[in-house]
Amino acid sequence: MENNIAPLYDKKVLCFYCGHSFQSKRVRSRFIRVQKVESDFCKIYKDGSFNPTLYEADVCPSCGFTSTEAFSSTFPIGTKEEIAKHFSSWQTQEFGKERTVAEAIKAMKLAFLSATLKKENPVVIGGICLRLAWIYRSIHKQDDEKRFLKAALTHYKVSYEQGDYQDTQMSELHLLYLLGELARRIERTDEASKYFTKIIQHKERSTNEKIVEMAREQWYEIRNNSEKGIPAK
Repeated sequence: MENNIAPLYDKKVLCFYCGHSFQSKRVRSRFIRVQKVESDFCKIYKDGSFNPTLYEADVCPSCGFTSTEAFSSTFPIGTKEEIAKHFSSWQTQEFGKERTVAEAIKAMKLAFLSATLKKENPVVIGGICLRLAWIYRSIHKQDDEKRFLKAALTHYKVSYEQGDYQDTQMSELHLLYLLGELARRIERTDEASKYFTKIIQHKERSTNEKIVEMAREQWYEIRNNSEKGIPAK
């Protein structure tokens, strides 16, 4: 039956910025088969060509403004003018078809630029950076992966300090875990240990025992590796 159904389908998207309506691809859920989930929640798929992350950024072909489903529809004062300046030389480009990894990276970077100019909440920008890191990981670009892991950590820190994550599906425990895991992955082990400890001692730790256990495992790994002189991975 699946042989008669295309893995990708068209979703109608309305550009927040210019109001243009366009089609953007999505992966049908029946084709999304997760092989494993890594410690920073990066999903590894049995078929990498059906990775839904590649299609999370919707690029308006008319103006270039790019959004994800995490974007708000409102624009702070002055941001539309800044967006106009940066996209003034935009020439129509087609992102509404099946994407290569290179095209997905370009689309996600356009989302990062758009979110930055629009002054989206740090939790949203952090999510874009994390997804860029995941995409680079899938093609073994370690330097680029690490660069965006650092960027994600920076934005998630601001999100934690400002509390903007509270109006999203991101819980405090989940965010603290991401802060610890991203710090661990870029070899800031002391910083990572502090975040993992916060989770283990958190007053609401009983609400998400899985996250607490993951944090405890990473904390032990950091401690054991430190005792053996093994660098972070």
